[in-house]
Amino acid sequence: MSRKVSPAVCLPILCGMNRALATLLLLTPLQAQDDLPTMELSLDQAVRLSLNKNLELQIAELDGEISHFDQLGSWGAFDWVFDASLGLTDAEREVGGFLDGGNTLSVESEQTDLNLSLLRPLQTGGTFSASFNRGISASNSAFQNDPEQTTDTLSLVYTQPLRRGAWSEYATSVQRENELLWRRQLEIVRQTRQRIAVEVSNAYWDLVSAREQLQVAIGGVELGIRREEREQAELDAGLGTEVDVVQAQAELATREESLLQAQNAVEQRQDDLRKLLSSGEEDALWGVQLFTTTGLPVTTSTSSVPTWTAAVATAMENRPELRQRKLDVDLSQVRLARAGSDRLSGLDLQLSVNSRSVDASGGQAFEDTSSFEFPTYAATLSYNVPIGNRSARFAERAARTRVRSAQLEFDRSELDVVAEVRAAVRAVKFAAEQVVATRKSLELAVRQLDAEEALEDNDLSTTFQVLEFEQAKIEAESNEKGALASYAKALVALENAQGKLGD
Repeated sequence: MSRKVSPAVCLPILCGMNRALATLLLLTPLQAQDDLPTMELSLDQAVRLSLNKNLELQIAELDGEISHFDQLGSWGAFDWVFDASLGLTDAEREVGGFLDGGNTLSVESEQTDLNLSLLRPLQTGGTFSASFNRGISASNSAFQNDPEQTTDTLSLVYTQPLRRGAWSEYATSVQRENELLWRRQLEIVRQTRQRIAVEVSNAYWDLVSAREQLQVAIGGVELGIRREEREQAELDAGLGTEVDVVQAQAELATREESLLQAQNAVEQRQDDLRKLLSSGEEDALWGVQLFTTTGLPVTTSTSSVPTWTAAVATAMENRPELRQRKLDVDLSQVRLARAGSDRLSGLDLQLSVNSRSVDASGGQAFEDTSSFEFPTYAATLSYNVPIGNRSARFAERAARTRVRSAQLEFDRSELDVVAEVRAAVRAVKFAAEQVVATRKSLELAVRQLDAEEALEDNDLSTTFQVLEFEQAKIEAESNEKGALASYAKALVALENAQGKLGD
């Protein structure tokens, strides 16, 4: 950050002040009364600063991160799930003693159950599970061959839907939906960046234009001071009239008023730009004078402006709004496919293999079970259908209607983009032609003023007529600066219409 004096003028012109001194005060840069620090900014620096500080953009980027995490986390639906349980049972019961003369016996037993399982949802819509169960029973019952027995069971089960909820299009629909939502949020971030870049660029060019208009107003006041001094000198020499002096003073007062308005416009344009560059009321930029280093275009040309058809083609690829509408169509189609599957009847195939072994030795039981010494194979086909199925039927119809609605929204956005791009191309060409016209008008205004002043020197014109031509020249200068600013803003609008700004 550098320090720089800000231009200021002495207004209104103090009564009785020497005109030469007033002109010196008018043209000499004075230190700002509040002694504010200054900052020089180019257009690119202003845009980058705003993109780094803008709170709305930061919120949009955080929403994008959230969508990304949601998208990544949705694939956790296909992670392995491990379950384990351990149960202990201690029981005592009476058993009728018909073997020993009718006396009752007390039988004590203990049961330990260990269950381990792994479950994996598959991207085909099915599931695969592997489970192991060990049961250890200990009893003093005469009917149990060994005091302690181990029963091991190992099961492998594969379940696959064949109709409702079948295959990857359905099983991964939630994941694809989350991916589309994430991509849509990224386009919202792009759209926010582009809008901020447009707003900052326009505010920047408004400030540049306001300073240029201020310089025009300063020149007008300077010209008015010289005119008033000349008329006063001629009156003092007995060559002029009081009317000429009054006319010059009245015109000078009008130009001083215009200068005050130009100064106020500069301050307002600075505040407009500060608002876009700041992150809060305590931001240091509110206490800084902003000086623009990127000037208005020196030359204007339409040779590099694309045809509207080429610009539309670029916009169709890059505009974030169109990408969002296209992603909305894709989202609705994913949901339609899922709703269509939910409407179908259920037909599920289950394949399983079980191995079971009972032995007094836990090691032997596990060995026999894990080697599938005594396997049991099973295949099951189950079918179910809801009677009526109204919920799924109308949900599919609603999803189909949403697809149509999303497509119509996309078509409407395309029409809006075509119209906007055509208008932007036309605006650039018009702004370039307007600059040429205002420069020609300024050249003619200068020539007319020079000619009228020559006539005045030969007593062939009046002060009133010269003042009119001076005002015409000032207005022509102002129009030229305004046309250049409009041309610069039209170029920004064309870049934005094509979806290229801020990337």
